[in-house]
Amino acid sequence: MDLPKNEAVFDFDAVGLTTGKKYDGQFTVVCILNMARKHALEIEKTRLMADFSNPTETLFGLATILANLRVRIVNSPEWWKQSSGGFQLMDEDVLVTLYDKVMEAEAKWREALKAQAVKNESPEAPAAS
Repeated sequence: MDLPKNEAVFDFDAVGLTTGKKYDGQFTVVCILNMARKHALEIEKTRLMADFSNPTETLFGLATILANLRVRIVNSPEWWKQSSGGFQLMDEDVLVTLYDKVMEAEAKWREALKAQAVKNESPEAPAAS
């Protein structure tokens, strides 16, 4: 069985609650991470948490969001690149909205895989009498 395409492209449009700045553009993301990208994700999360043994919920959440965005985004608008992969943004809500869109791409990939598996299932042969 062939797997669904592992990249998704989506348009993004949000206005930051803190700055009122508009963020828009097209993103290309990896839907499902291979082992190399999972490894990179864990390294990035650890780096962003500065190896704290007991990070606050906020630090853990920000590290998770930023690490996922940095590992999963493969093409982005210029404002994203200029923000050092989100690190320089003041609008936390924009990061959360973008993270939700990226994770939605993973969910859609998983749904497509399930649909494909159901489609490829062959009907059972009738029992012999």
